[in-house]
Amino acid sequence: MKLNTSLDGDIFLAKLSDRMEFSDHTMFRTLIEDVSSSGAKKCVFDLSDLNSIDSSGLGMFMVAHDTAKTNGWSLCLKAPRGHVKTLLEMGKFDKILEVVE
Repeated sequence: MKLNTSLDGDIFLAKLSDRMEFSDHTMFRTLIEDVSSSGAKKCVFDLSDLNSIDSSGLGMFMVAHDTAKTNGWSLCLKAPRGHVKTLLEMGKFDKILEVVE
């Protein structure tokens, strides 16, 4: 997974690209810690350049969702495409998480 982050006021933006898989879990945990410590009220995961995700990656989104609830910030998945969008829909993640085009 490739990752670029920025903080704009109280919105933390994380642009995820390439592939998201089990080997990215350490980087992802660090990302979640960074969001929580930033003071942001909302985190947006921009998935427009994420080409592939495995079941571990989907699980990481649930970890982020749980952490967000615990730490008082909201989570949004923005612009999933192709394979990623299909898996989110098939797994009903779009019913649990905020997903926007």
